[in-house]
Amino acid sequence: MKPSLYLIASPIGNLEDISLRAIEVLKEVDLIACEDTRTTNKLLAHYGIKKKLISIHQHNEKNKTKLLIEMLLNGKLIAYVSDAGTPAISDPGAFLVNQSLKLNIKVSPIPGPSSIVTAFSVSGIESTQFQFYGFLPNTTGKSKKLLQNIYNQTLPTVIFESPHRVLRTLLLVKNIFGSSHKIFIARELTKIYETIYKDEVAFIIKRLETYPEEQKGEFVIILTPPIKEIENNETMPINEALKLMMKELPLNQSVKLVSSIFKRNKKEVYNQALELKNE
Repeated sequence: MKPSLYLIASPIGNLEDISLRAIEVLKEVDLIACEDTRTTNKLLAHYGIKKKLISIHQHNEKNKTKLLIEMLLNGKLIAYVSDAGTPAISDPGAFLVNQSLKLNIKVSPIPGPSSIVTAFSVSGIESTQFQFYGFLPNTTGKSKKLLQNIYNQTLPTVIFESPHRVLRTLLLVKNIFGSSHKIFIARELTKIYETIYKDEVAFIIKRLETYPEEQKGEFVIILTPPIKEIENNETMPINEALKLMMKELPLNQSVKLVSSIFKRNKKEVYNQALELKNE
């Protein structure tokens, strides 16, 4: 093996999903850099591999990269493994890779599991393209703004969500896309409690509220674009109607009338009215 930084994709749940090539590289390298030594030790123990580990995560990646670069320049073989999936995809690793490339250090990808591709493959969405946004921002306002941007896109969109924020995000999706909009969610992919949902967002929210244990784990959510015929024939006239109404009437009265005329959910129209008012 030539001196290189090896970026190794690790299992997203089931430890048997790692590639044979990845196992061989992990056995041969001089050092394994990883996001969490406890997680990586479990993987290595499963395959009888004993190696020196160094922890590199989002809080210390820039500081630890200098040390690793020096070792790489001295001819060492180093592997980087994130906790799950492919490194540098919503995980640490990108800074280390970038610094290596700047110094002409060979970077070798060892492909393998990715929750993004895994989820999309079982979503049943007939598209040759999709876009990936990773985790939504921490604040509700920023998440809402990003989801409104996604609503106006023409491609399916993949996002990640954590257990303590999944309901909040789904409620935002419901308000922006509509309660009957169908979405896809994969929970705990390849793990014991793997669950896949594909249904109207309102139904999925109700299910998660009814069974709180299904809020646990990591989520991959895929949002499909709204049907453009509906958007063109309804959303634009509603916006125009709301603008005209709100010039002459209070907001609540305008919402009530427009909801009745267009036979739309009052809460959804109210949210549209607020957006127009704040523009």
